[in-house]
Amino acid sequence: MEGYRHGDGYITDEGGDGFAHVYRVDELLHESRSQFQRLRVVRNAFFGRMLVLDDAVQTTEADDFIYHELLSHVPLCAHPEPKRALIVGGGDGGLLREALRHPLEHVTMVEIDGEVVEVTRRWIPSIPQDAFEDPRVELRVADGVRFVEESEVGFDVAMVDSTDPKGPSLGLFSSEFYGRLAAMLGSRGVLAVQSGSPLYQKELIALVARNMRPHFRWVRHYLGHVPTYPGVLWSFTVGANGRDPIEVPDEEIAGRMSAIPTKYYTPRAHRGLFEFPPYLRAALPVE
Repeated sequence: MEGYRHGDGYITDEGGDGFAHVYRVDELLHESRSQFQRLRVVRNAFFGRMLVLDDAVQTTEADDFIYHELLSHVPLCAHPEPKRALIVGGGDGGLLREALRHPLEHVTMVEIDGEVVEVTRRWIPSIPQDAFEDPRVELRVADGVRFVEESEVGFDVAMVDSTDPKGPSLGLFSSEFYGRLAAMLGSRGVLAVQSGSPLYQKELIALVARNMRPHFRWVRHYLGHVPTYPGVLWSFTVGANGRDPIEVPDEEIAGRMSAIPTKYYTPRAHRGLFEFPPYLRAALPVE
């Protein structure tokens, strides 16, 4: 990926072979390099402030709610009574913000790169809002894989907000990681992860399904539209042991979401998120 080239004013975020999303940079607000990656915050006329990690757009002011609502509300509604949640990754705080809209008693967030948290809180505060100040939150700047390997704490729901499986994120897609999470979640536990583009990352969706299936009774894939991600269409995967995430009654979701404001996710849409168009279902190496 070429990314932002000083002087030409554009970010090129490549997707599959032969295409990319290109964004005009109206202003470079922040640039730094942490122990793990290059971080930038830029401003675009349409999407507002954008967080860019290693040349890939992670989230923006204009559409962060879509990704974060889908990765949070689907698994939290799939569990009958979530009290304790674990977030691995998600340093921008958007997933944490959405999870905290539920009456959770405690949320542990484990982010390997603390600079992502600090940069987002300073330069794009509209994404985390006041999530990191919530007394229910325990933030740990640590390796998520190691935390899951070593922790003896139990959770009801886990949400993994990771980059693509390379570098520090590689272990977040392994069967061992999913197995350890399943043990921490118990008999009614629910795990949700982002699993990439169904258009150009079919092998990633297959990898997630293959590694998750030995540990969960149900493994389901669902879709959403994230305008700033190459290809727009994005997939998520949820594993559950207590009940099938597709079969949660509409009225139960409606009751639990009645006091939670959303812009994308709705109780009526829940079941439909799991419906893959025939052309994708035929092409994907999953169920």
